[in-house]
Amino acid sequence: MKKFTLHLDAAVVILLLFLVAFGLNLYQYSKYKELKDENFRLQIQGVEDRMNLDSLRYTLKNLKQKLDAKEQAGGAE
Repeated sequence: MKKFTLHLDAAVVILLLFLVAFGLNLYQYSKYKELKDENFRLQIQGVEDRMNLDSLRYTLKNLKQKLDAKEQAGGAE
């Protein structure tokens, strides 16, 4: 039966590969968290913008109706 031997340089290379892979995973995770937070913030901002736009449209529609009513009342005199 063959005996398994692990040389020191191979163990160092395996350890370095593991540490590099782990470091890259941590970096990727931090970028993922940043993007997730930014995405959430942008979604909330989109909802706020849509609400503001709907409010402005409603206000503009009401003001236009009031202006039309004034013009019709002024023309009837």
